[in-house]
Amino acid sequence: MMKRIGRIVVISLTLLLLIPLWGLANDPSAVDVSFTSTLQLALESSFSPFDVMGCSAAVLLANGEMWQGVTGICCEGVPVSSDMLFAVGSITKNYIVAVTLQLVEEGVLSLDDPLSRWLTPRPFIDSAITIRQLMNQRSRLCNVTDLPELWDRVFEQPDRIWSPGEILDTYVAEPCFPPGEEWHYSNTGYLLLGMLLEEASGRKVSEVMRTRLLDPLHLDRTFFAVEETFPEEITVCHGWFDFDHDGVPDDVTPYRTGIYSVMGASGAVFATASDLACWVNALLRGDVLSDASLEEMLTPYSVVPDSGGVGYGFAVNLYGQEGIGHSGRIFGYLSLFLHLPESGATIIVLMNGDDATCLDAVASALTLVVLEHSDQG
Repeated sequence: MMKRIGRIVVISLTLLLLIPLWGLANDPSAVDVSFTSTLQLALESSFSPFDVMGCSAAVLLANGEMWQGVTGICCEGVPVSSDMLFAVGSITKNYIVAVTLQLVEEGVLSLDDPLSRWLTPRPFIDSAITIRQLMNQRSRLCNVTDLPELWDRVFEQPDRIWSPGEILDTYVAEPCFPPGEEWHYSNTGYLLLGMLLEEASGRKVSEVMRTRLLDPLHLDRTFFAVEETFPEEITVCHGWFDFDHDGVPDDVTPYRTGIYSVMGASGAVFATASDLACWVNALLRGDVLSDASLEEMLTPYSVVPDSGGVGYGFAVNLYGQEGIGHSGRIFGYLSLFLHLPESGATIIVLMNGDDATCLDAVASALTLVVLEHSDQG
């Protein structure tokens, strides 16, 4: 057992390599008290050594039982609660892939469609790049959100809403390599994919996600910023990031509009930990896509460089039969999901800070508890 547990801990560690800057009802079932106590203790003990504001976590078991745990604060005087929204960053791509594959199933799109079929040409973007290459990160487009000059503009005008076309026309640089030759993580490809989805569907990304995924799965604590307005009764957990490098984290809230209009289809989803757990479970148990589409999504097209052999499919990290996951990082927030196919459990960790080591520690601690519980069951 310890050998298997050690392997899963490695899985959670490796998830962090990919961080770039269902349905079940959402009312959680009661889980065994000793199990929940152990999970909460694991959350608090693994989180407390780090200087991070707060954390919201969830564990969804194969039988539908849900544990939710929180620790720390949202902001001064306000503790984190399990019904707060967190930015999930690049896990957004997971939803975008699901919508794209549904349109492929319906014959609207083909994975081998080039960009030229749907979008007008743009400098430094090869119109022969295919949808498949966008989704499996083999487009070789340089990552536009790595550019400091883009973020300088965003922070100067924090209330400005940026369009993906404006970003791509202004900030995309020469491709790193010809498309299809090598894996290279790029938010640019998913900005293009979002534009392509809008062209193919005639609707905004948020509308396509809402009607195809979120409403049918009763995920009423998941939203696509900035296109959707957060309901007044729902609290968004404040994110914290040290913008001025003075050692004191700054509240990201005033910059939210600018940041998430830039991220768009590459990283603009906000959700609770329980909603995210339900989404991952629904997707991977086959409630969203056909068997063929899910198999395509979970095909390891590439091996992530310097990952020890971790495969990458369509917005998922693949660890053979042992785990499926992804992580996200955006100013003030870290996120991670890990699904364990053998036990059917899904683990979610959301944080409102920027310490990846803390995220890894919490994910590893919760994974060990889940594996022990699964072995005992």
